[in-house]
Formats: sequence, structure tokens, C-alpha cells
Amino acid sequence: MSECLRRSTLPLLLSILVLALVAPWPAQANRMASFGPTVVATIDLQKVMNSLAERGDLEAALTAQSQEILAERDQRQGEIEQLATELEDMVEGPEQTRLQEELDLKLLQEMAWIRFIQQEIDIEKSLMLENLYRSMQENSAKLAEIEGIDLIIINDGDDEFVVSGGLKITRQDQIREQIAMRRVLYRAKAIDISDDLIIRMNNEYAASAGSR
Repeated sequence: MSECLRRSTLPLLLSILVLALVAPWPAQANRMASFGPTVVATIDLQKVMNSLAERGDLEAALTAQSQEILAERDQRQGEIEQLATELEDMVEGPEQTRLQEELDLKLLQEMAWIRFIQQEIDIEKSLMLENLYRSMQENSAKLAEIEGIDLIIINDGDDEFVVSGGLKITRQDQIREQIAMRRVLYRAKAIDISDDLIIRMNNEYAASAGSR
């Protein structure tokens, strides 16, 4: 009797187990279907960056700063050249030794100053690019919410390959590396929202600049 009961119970348990495993699938399928098709858009990163009014103003400020730096550099080099000229016409003695020490000190100071300026400019340029990219992210998210876009990707499929001779890496490897970094093979022009993003970011920048 017990043997017969076990035989009849085992298929029943297996059926219950299968039902328990299969039951969630319709619900999962319904959830996936409710998401609908993913709306995708692309942007041309270089085009957006080159068209931002904020970037133009920041680069203009950096150019003005560079002019000031060049003026100071010319002043420093003028002082060094003047000392060098005085040393050429001076006979050996305590005064020559003093001028030589002063010249050596100015040369060291100029080298340290140049390194400092290069670092400062590099920091400012890196912060400028980072801030512009962060702003692009924020505005892309707002634009996506308004337009009902689910995913915005950077279109790199139209970029030209850049190959340089005289490098340690071969031209073939240069092309191979650039291909490996790309993610977009094709995109329809209709899904590009670069112009919309440019307009939005420039309007936002104009509004923020006007309120200062």
C-alpha cells in the first residue's frame, strides 16, 4: 500500500515543482512586454563640444590668460638676457661672481615658473572639459525625459581614422586600436539629437550668464 502511495505521490510532486518554476514566466514576459521598444538617440560629441558657447568663452578666457603669461615670460627672459650681456663685458672678480649667481638663480626660477604655469594651464583645461561633459550629461538626461528617450549614445561611427608615421606603434596597430574602441557601426541620421542638445545647453548657459 505504501509503495503504491509513493508511486502516485512522486508524479504529483514533480508536477507541482514544474508548475512552480514555470508560473513566473508569464508574469515576467508581461513585464518585459509592458516596457515597449527602447527609444534610442545619438549625439556627435565633437560637434556638440565645438558648438558650445560656454566652451568658446572659457577658451577666450584661457587665451587672454596666455597673453598675460607670455608677457611675463618675455619680461623674465629680458632680465636674463640683460644679465648675460653684462656678464660678457665684465672682468673676473666679486661683482662677476655675484652677477653669475644672480643669473643662475633667475634661470632656475624661470624653469620652476614654466613648470608651474604648464601644470596650472593643464589643470584648468582638464576642469573645463570635465565640467562641459558633466553639463552635457545633465542636459542629455533632461532632454531625454522631455522627448521620451530611453538611451542616448555617442556616435563614433562617423569619425575618421587618424594614423601617424614615425611612431613605435605600426599604422596597422593604430587602426586596429581605433576600431577596437568604436561602438557604433551605423546609425540613422533621424535619431541624432546633437542640434537639440546644443540649443538647450547654449540657452541654459546664456540664461545663467545673464543672471550673474
